[in-house]
Amino acid sequence: MNENKDIKVEETTENKQPVPSNNNALMQTKSNKGLIITLIIIIILLIGELLYFIFFNKPNNETKLQTNPIPTVDLETTPANEQENDNYLEVYVIKEYTDGRITTEITDTAEKVRIKVETPNAKLVSYDGYVSIDAVNFFLYDDNGIKLYDIKSNKITKIAINRDYKEYYLNISDDGKNVLGITCIDKNDESSYYNLKTKKEMYKNKYKLPEEQPFISVGDQYIYALTKDMTYLLSTDSEKVILSSKNDPKTFYGNIYIDYSYNGKNIYTEEICFEDGCNVLKVYDDKFNVFIDKTLYAESSFSFYNGSLYINDNNIVKKYNMNGELVDTKDFSGETVKLIKNYAIYIKNQKVILENIDDGSERKEISSITENQSIDIYMSRYYEKEYLEYIDEPNKTEGLYIVIEYHNKDSNGNYGMEYCYNKGEELVEYPIKSEMGGRAKPVLYLYPTKETNVTVTFSKPELLTTTYPKYINSWNVKVSPNGDMYDKDGKYYYALYWDEKRYNEVDFHEGFYVEAKDAIKFLEEKLSIIGLNDKERNEFIMYWLPIMENNKKNLVYFELTKERELGNKLIISPKPDSLLRVSIHIKKVNEKVSIKEQKLVPFNRVGFAAIEWGGMIY
Repeated sequence: MNENKDIKVEETTENKQPVPSNNNALMQTKSNKGLIITLIIIIILLIGELLYFIFFNKPNNETKLQTNPIPTVDLETTPANEQENDNYLEVYVIKEYTDGRITTEITDTAEKVRIKVETPNAKLVSYDGYVSIDAVNFFLYDDNGIKLYDIKSNKITKIAINRDYKEYYLNISDDGKNVLGITCIDKNDESSYYNLKTKKEMYKNKYKLPEEQPFISVGDQYIYALTKDMTYLLSTDSEKVILSSKNDPKTFYGNIYIDYSYNGKNIYTEEICFEDGCNVLKVYDDKFNVFIDKTLYAESSFSFYNGSLYINDNNIVKKYNMNGELVDTKDFSGETVKLIKNYAIYIKNQKVILENIDDGSERKEISSITENQSIDIYMSRYYEKEYLEYIDEPNKTEGLYIVIEYHNKDSNGNYGMEYCYNKGEELVEYPIKSEMGGRAKPVLYLYPTKETNVTVTFSKPELLTTTYPKYINSWNVKVSPNGDMYDKDGKYYYALYWDEKRYNEVDFHEGFYVEAKDAIKFLEEKLSIIGLNDKERNEFIMYWLPIMENNKKNLVYFELTKERELGNKLIISPKPDSLLRVSIHIKKVNEKVSIKEQKLVPFNRVGFAAIEWGGMIY
């Protein structure tokens, strides 16, 4: 053993070379083999460890989140290496509407958004428990200051505004891709506007805006403001009033906005509705010079196309350029029914004619028309392909549509005909196989403060179809404070009833998506907000609930007093102290649809109150 031990020592000694015996040679061979095997094992282990490191020990992506300030979206698990002192704000995006909704509550349809924040007290900035957001999903949160978060780009922008405002509203660009500014309202209901581009707070404590009407962006250079007494168009470059209009005592609604843009120039329109029924349209050029100031009917009296504005003035169509200069006039001897782009639709010798205003040689006879037929000026318009797909009619041709309604069904079972025209193409006809219903069951309740003789008329009685009691120039009834009505013969009515021709269709760019199972709760909640009392709500729901439940899936929009008055104004004498008009628009859809949620404004029922409800189906 001593000899073997000495050999092992010598094997590690470089300057001693023992003479091997046969036994020593054998042992030397075995020792070399052992070393080789050991080396092979070590190499295999090293290779295995290397392979394991390459394939099974990748850096955890979540590790980057600890140093990367970009927030993470829709993380369902906590990273294994997350430290206890890391802070996150978790909010949920409800995808029920086009513009979505941000909330702190978990729902079945919510998608979680998880943002790494600086403090454990970070919170969603909200005035009523949630934040309505645009299609690109912007929202504000408080984390050592107000911050703006874009869900799509994961971009965070710190906003240098006070954290103590009670309400914040985002002003989104028309294309929905950017936030232009933020309206801030303090505890005294005083407003200010923060320009996100210039990073300046403007109009601080100058305008007291109602909650339902904060500053509204008009392009990226102006904001629109409606106070109790005034309508303003304000500059966002400097604190300057561009346009203003006094609302009191007669004006109750105003709006100033960009109606048309071409080659970098804008045409602005100011629409104001007065309580006496006058609908005034002012049109401004790019420098805000007024070049049209007169009463126009928006549905048929004017149109924009290719840098020009066309206006029908007593069957004389006037053409203006973007500078407000009159460049041409055209006399139509027939009755001009509607302007669409640079075309006039009119009736002459019982023929429906479509004529190019710029080039009279392009003149198309669309159809003959009888006394039992009429042009639906509200449905007649230019339909782009994208819109046809949106309304579930993708097989139709893009073009200018002239819609003729048959008052009586024809021998082919048609209720009307759509004629589609596109320059250089053949006229395409689409028979209308379903009844073209108008407004269903508008009813009017009257609640004077004492027994009163009341007269009711309409600004457009020609739109009325069925009426009860029979409407002959007017309704004249004696009304008690509880709403009971009696005609001159002493016959009792609890409300005045009528149907109207179809007009003022909506495009459902906002409203509500409602399924049949939620219809009762939806109607009860929304009608209470709008201001119907128990009796009025019950009758409304009993009429419209079966329609919504039968549809299964619905889009709903509430057309309220201001819009209704623009269409067919109610003229009531003596004049009510408060007027509420509600028209529900219901469209059946085959699948869930995203839609921007409509904001409903509560009604203040005071004094002699007049209440109307009705609706229209699509």
